[in-house]
Amino acid sequence: MQKTILWISIVFVFLCTLSACKTDVTDACASDFDQLSLLSNIGNNIILPSYQQLALEATDLDIAAVDFTNNPSVGNLMLLQNKFLTTWTTWQSASLFEFGPAETEDLRNYMNNFPVFVTRLNDAITAGNYDLTTETYSYTRGFPALDYLLYGIASSNSDIVDLYSTASDANNRKQYLKELTALIKQKANAVYDAWKVDGANYLNTFTSTEGVANGKPLSNLINQLNQAYELFKNNKIGVPISAKTGYVPILPANVEAYYSRQSLGLALASVRANKAVFLGLHDGTDGVGLDDYLMATNATKGGASLHTVITNQYDAAIDALLALQPSSLHDAINTDLNAIKVAYAAAQNQVVYLKTDMPSALCTSITYIDNVDDGD
Repeated sequence: MQKTILWISIVFVFLCTLSACKTDVTDACASDFDQLSLLSNIGNNIILPSYQQLALEATDLDIAAVDFTNNPSVGNLMLLQNKFLTTWTTWQSASLFEFGPAETEDLRNYMNNFPVFVTRLNDAITAGNYDLTTETYSYTRGFPALDYLLYGIASSNSDIVDLYSTASDANNRKQYLKELTALIKQKANAVYDAWKVDGANYLNTFTSTEGVANGKPLSNLINQLNQAYELFKNNKIGVPISAKTGYVPILPANVEAYYSRQSLGLALASVRANKAVFLGLHDGTDGVGLDDYLMATNATKGGASLHTVITNQYDAAIDALLALQPSSLHDAINTDLNAIKVAYAAAQNQVVYLKTDMPSALCTSITYIDNVDDGD
């Protein structure tokens, strides 16, 4: 009897050991995919050029602001407005990478919290006493604040110029404008300097570190791709239509670029940039992207390749936004709410693919905290 029990124990231990070994060998996360090729393409060909372009355009924006405040005219205002919209569009691509230097600089929080707190902004101008680097002014700085100061303070460009030239608080308004653009320039250049090879060279850290653990470049990239997508879906579309509270109340004034009426163009730039990172696209070239990584894992969804499902859903979201043209999101909300709901639904349907299915297939964890009140 004792011998029988002994043999049973030995066989049990053997089978358990064999089972454990088999589990390790068939690890669903095992892949021969070259992570460094993906990180090199994203880092060298997408992230670094995005930050470089943002830094260059932010510098030009600051110069245009100084020129306008030195000589307020309709011509100089229009030049400044054009520089502003160009830089804000570029920001939509650079905003995807809030890790490393951008996280250190708190870049999103400085650049794009909206809607702007108009009363607080005007009170600051009147008083001439404020600190734009404090949290108190987080919704009175960056691109949304410029949107108001360049488009929203009067009904025509000539009237806007008057407020920068003949109004009693013109000098305070000019000073506030210059401090806004100087801060955007400073933050954009700080992040670019930290990434570039002849700067702090965070690019090397990003492109030379493999792994899927929290804090690794791949995990950071997937997390920020997701967060940027949710900020696009929530803040640019969902919040203005109160999608999470049964579409009540409708808040068209909460769209991005409310005063310049450029919300649709910025939303399209944002989702297209997100798609480009997923596909590894740059300058018309199809580089190594997260889609290639998913192909290497043979990940599927509903019988189709997961990378194809995600790509198609990006296209569905883009097409739904294109269907709103030529309206701004603000105008479309007022005239065709159902079409906005369709666009929001198309954007929402992507979330489970990006946030659940892709991280599961690539063995990464989503670690950021959702907050639909954040800017992007």
